[in-house]
Amino acid sequence: MPTSQYFARYPPFPTNVPVIDLECLSFTKLVANDASESDKLFQAAQDTGFFLLNLRGSEEGESMLKHAESAFALSEKIHEFEHEELKEYAFKPPANLFGYKSVGDMKLEDGSPDRMAFYTLSQDDILGNVAPRSNPPIIENHRSTFQGFFAHAHLILSRLLTHLDAHLGLAIGTLASFSPLDKASGTSLRLLKALPSGVGAKARTDLVGHTDMGSITMLFNIVGGLQILPPDVSDPPADSDWRYVRPVPDCALINLGDAMVQWSGGVVRSNMHRVATAPGAQMGVERFSVAYLVRPALETSMRRLKGGNVITSGEDGEEEDICAKDWERMRAAQIINGQNKPKSLGGRRMAENAGQKELVVT
Repeated sequence: MPTSQYFARYPPFPTNVPVIDLECLSFTKLVANDASESDKLFQAAQDTGFFLLNLRGSEEGESMLKHAESAFALSEKIHEFEHEELKEYAFKPPANLFGYKSVGDMKLEDGSPDRMAFYTLSQDDILGNVAPRSNPPIIENHRSTFQGFFAHAHLILSRLLTHLDAHLGLAIGTLASFSPLDKASGTSLRLLKALPSGVGAKARTDLVGHTDMGSITMLFNIVGGLQILPPDVSDPPADSDWRYVRPVPDCALINLGDAMVQWSGGVVRSNMHRVATAPGAQMGVERFSVAYLVRPALETSMRRLKGGNVITSGEDGEEEDICAKDWERMRAAQIINGQNKPKSLGGRRMAENAGQKELVVT
């Protein structure tokens, strides 16, 4: 999340709400290949697929925090525009997921309208991989700012993915190579705004529970509201099962997506999460957040990877090859048609047994 100066602008996160316990990892230690920190990353990747990443203490991390704050400032300005102005750049799912989504365009589980607006920037558009899209002038006038965000966020996540490579028995650089900056993909930067509620109002869901379809996500937020479903919760979950994520200054929240589960054969986890009413006094303020959502290059194979004795071979019928573009379309269609109910995926743990590593399914 951005620095303490940004947090000081908002009411504090309350101490009396259920919070999920997430590992907070040091980016500096991971860059230095600290073995203990790397082990913690892999454990978190299997347990919930979520962890906090402290970006203080390194030039790359400090630069990422500055880019995050610049994105926050521009997001606030973008969402100040009149609704009708932004509707000119409306997204049109499932064919086009870039552009503006207004409050109420999506429905919650009970059929009521959502309370989240966002503008999604295409990485390919901002970096010039495709013909330019039509965006509001404020975005066009700050292309270089967003280009810097994409470049730095990609670098940070590529550093993290080398640790997953090593733990999964893959050649270093394998996972990052599936989402290069210069190849067409669905990777995006999403600038989100959740509406405030009156202090003391009844808690409700602002954005429906889901997993991320891509490979990995980096989120920056200040005000609470994001909730995670703990791994040991039965299906269907009760509303009381969800746990808040406490925003922490100088940290990004990292989570793995469905594509990573696909490649790893279920070793790592893509966990259900949602956005709910912010807790305590924070419910009375607007909630801004910035999410870098990484997806594979369109022609990347989604076949299960071969990774030593960590990633097991698929069963008959599971090894059909499909590219990321077709896989994402298939997944989106299944969700829209109700064939694939959103749920947490993956989460196999490695355990030591008589000197041999084996998979323990959880």
